[in-house]
Amino acid sequence: MSIPNVPSLSKIIQSGSEGGLEFSRLMNQLLFEDSQMFNYYFQSFSDSSGDYKGVDALMERSFKKVGLQYKFFEGNPKSHYKSNLKKSLFNAIENFPDMDEWILVTPDNFTKHGMQWLEEIASLTNITVKHWGHTEILGFMLKYPQIGRKYYANNVFRNHDSYMDREPSEIEINDFFNQFVNPEVDLKQLFAQAQPNIMDFKKIFSKEIYKEVSDNYYSLYKDLLEFEDISSNDFLNKSVRVYRSTIEEMENKEDKLPGGMRMVMNEFNCFQRNISFYTIKIGGISSNVWCFINGRWIFLPKPWKIIYSIYDLRNAKQLNLLIKYLRWLGYGDNFDEKNTMGLNILANRIVHGLVQKNKK
Repeated sequence: MSIPNVPSLSKIIQSGSEGGLEFSRLMNQLLFEDSQMFNYYFQSFSDSSGDYKGVDALMERSFKKVGLQYKFFEGNPKSHYKSNLKKSLFNAIENFPDMDEWILVTPDNFTKHGMQWLEEIASLTNITVKHWGHTEILGFMLKYPQIGRKYYANNVFRNHDSYMDREPSEIEINDFFNQFVNPEVDLKQLFAQAQPNIMDFKKIFSKEIYKEVSDNYYSLYKDLLEFEDISSNDFLNKSVRVYRSTIEEMENKEDKLPGGMRMVMNEFNCFQRNISFYTIKIGGISSNVWCFINGRWIFLPKPWKIIYSIYDLRNAKQLNLLIKYLRWLGYGDNFDEKNTMGLNILANRIVHGLVQKNKK
């Protein structure tokens, strides 16, 4: 989806101090929603303390500590703003010496002259200095139309779903997966942020099983994050290759996925038609499978095994008999007619209990 041609907030919000406060509240709303969606730390400050500290908000995302300074003015910074902004930058560095990046947020995109000025003050520091303007702000509003609709007409958001479900650009693909070979990146945190939610599963798997898949992955992700030692040191100096596979390519046996993916697709028709799966190969190590859903990357370890286990549980006569007895004992509300999460948890607990008992 292309970015709509609409006026910037400098043409919509009234000028003056009240407009500046409204702009700050809006940015905090957008970034708070974003932090909840993508599971990163976000903290905003009051207007007065923001001026003193050199930042109006802090966020920790992609393993960087980022300070954000909101300034409500039209176009490029005028002369009287430039000295204040420079002072804010150095105040931020002094107050937050571990800050990696400082972002100036204004309602308009900067022209070439504005960006040249920003590069000049950036050269005076050891941190990254960036600017967010109309393009970035509108991108956040398209992600969170419940906020954006307060400022733009509903027709701006008519293609919101397609915007969120678009295929990622080459830049987005490279930026994300190159993190695997960055020694400063905490890969366990990267996988934690890539944990899918129920809405992600709904867009990937068939209506018949997406809830069960979600329930299974909840337990699996807990084990992945608690017990697996994941380090980017294993991937240093290795090349990163990314392969995209569509459902049509899987049907034509032209995909780059493990054979189990094609087998469960053919046997159970368990995937949505418009989904794409990504495989990453670093040296001789493969990571399967990744999806770009709802505007972010998610990781699904070996989904074919989850799907087979779901159908195995559904067809397990002994476990279905156990459900029958549990219903008779009054626990029927906890279980579906088919073996869903309730039974899966029960079976896992029984197996876990037997294993623990044998260890004693």
